Amino acid sequence: MSQHIYGIFDYHRLHQQFLHTIAYDALVWTSLHGLLVGDKSVQRSGSVPGVGLVHAPVALFPTPFPENHWREACELAPIFNELVDRVSLDATFLHDSLSRTKKADEFTSRLLDIHSMMIQINKKEEIRLGLHRSDYMLDEKTKSLLQVELNTIASSFASLSNLVTELHRYILSCHGKLLELDSKRIPANDAVNQYADALAKAWRL
Repeated sequence: MSQHIYGIFDYHRLHQQFLHTIAYDALVWTSLHGLLVGDKSVQRSGSVPGVGLVHAPVALFPTPFPENHWREACELAPIFNELVDRVSLDATFLHDSLSRTKKADEFTSRLLDIHSMMIQINKKEEIRLGLHRSDYMLDEKTKSLLQVELNTIASSFASLSNLVTELHRYILSCHGKLLELDSKRIPANDAVNQYADALAKAWRL
């Protein structure tokens, strides 16, 4: 994206009433399209359908991001996917690398214990499916693309990110002229369908 786009995102120049209007439109959209999460402060949340739901935490506007770095991240994805797959097959390396984490993190400890049990009973699977999400940020000084996290657990974000993309398109389709932003500049996000296709293919195999 151009430097002009970066300059637009000065929220201080926007009138508060205008921001409140956009926020209200966003909240209505999230309610109508299921961009929601359970509210733990509501006792019956998660046990009674439709009770104790709030909008998922979202940014009101899409974050400007250079197209060349976005493409770079897309090109890196299959490389990191293969790396994770190879590491998952190297039990010794995996347990050695996470030995300190195992002592400090109960969740990782349980996963490694399950992995050890599978090794002991010689449980092997010829079919493997990885659902991964890489998070990136731009370094302010060097403008380099830096990986913050590679997540192999949070598959729900495929659905959430897909909905957030559609939310941002909706907001810009309604208010883009005043914001001087074009909804067509938001890249396509088909992660939820890709995840579903991968799960279906793995099940068929």
